[in-house]
Amino acid sequence: MRSAQWKNKIGAMLGATLALAGAGTAQSITPDKVVATIRVGQTFTIKKTITLGASGATNVDLFFLADNTGSMGGIVNNARNGANAILNNFGAGFQYGVGRYLGDPSEGVAPADAYEKQSDMTSNKVTTKAAIDAWFASGGGDTPEAGFFALKGVAESTTWRGGAQRVVVWFGDATSHTATVTEAQAIAALQANGVKVVAFNSLAAGRGIDNTFGGSANQASKIVAGAGGSLTNNFSSLTPAQFVSTVNSSITAATSTIDLNFFHTLMGMGGLDISFRCTDVLGCLNVGGGQSRTFEVDIKGLSEGIYNFNIGARGVDALENDIITVIGTGTVVPEPATVVLMGTGLLGLAGIVRRRRNSQAA
Repeated sequence: MRSAQWKNKIGAMLGATLALAGAGTAQSITPDKVVATIRVGQTFTIKKTITLGASGATNVDLFFLADNTGSMGGIVNNARNGANAILNNFGAGFQYGVGRYLGDPSEGVAPADAYEKQSDMTSNKVTTKAAIDAWFASGGGDTPEAGFFALKGVAESTTWRGGAQRVVVWFGDATSHTATVTEAQAIAALQANGVKVVAFNSLAAGRGIDNTFGGSANQASKIVAGAGGSLTNNFSSLTPAQFVSTVNSSITAATSTIDLNFFHTLMGMGGLDISFRCTDVLGCLNVGGGQSRTFEVDIKGLSEGIYNFNIGARGVDALENDIITVIGTGTVVPEPATVVLMGTGLLGLAGIVRRRRNSQAA
């Protein structure tokens, strides 16, 4: 019990430290607008800086996933009773999904029962709470369960928002089958979709979801190490109030830092090839609230046209706008100095015309 209380204190201290470190910091990407003209085949590079808000990620997709077999009764009840307190801890930029799992398809369980997505991503907390309230704790009586199968299903079938940091909040007490989905396949699916895992194991380290089966040792530890996130053991020993506090502090800790995954909104148009690279000496992983990082965007012209798109990073509520015109190889593009001279000449010509008109009128 004492260890659980210390976890809660550490979580609160971490949140306070992050808030102070990033106080007054606004999320931004600079420069916030770039307009340029390039030729087909030419690559144009933009240097940018991204700054996180005080709390780290502000656009977050949380998916709550629980083993619903009989031994999960205490955790399921705490989740039902604490759902409102958990959901109300997070801001308007959060969305939620809910799912549950039972035995693995390798046991003859239908895939739709082995993992069920009860609610896809939504900002509606009433819908989310109703899905959590529908969790049950019955059946089972044997191990392992469909943990890996469910994690892969969540990663691949959830309608994640393109601009959101993605987190699975996983509750379980039994090791995972490896015949249907292996540990490596579950990790690969989570990594491919940019999903962190905040895992809560009802038993001690090396037991429960962190146990060994099918040649896969310390399963939950390996999942968290591969996908990013955290693992809390002995979760069933917490009081209902500690349950809520620990869930909230663990989610806050997971979203207080961001692995910067950049994206653009030029979807379905092949006129540009856009790629990103981190250029900051500190790197672009585990970036904390209020911190800034530099990165570069390489834009290659593939076909003629005018392309208007935004650039952002998952979890960061900031976008910048680029307008790139791609012209053919034979088109003449005035140099900036030439454009200025042309403009000056036109202004001078306009002045001459005005003087002539004024003299004629006189």
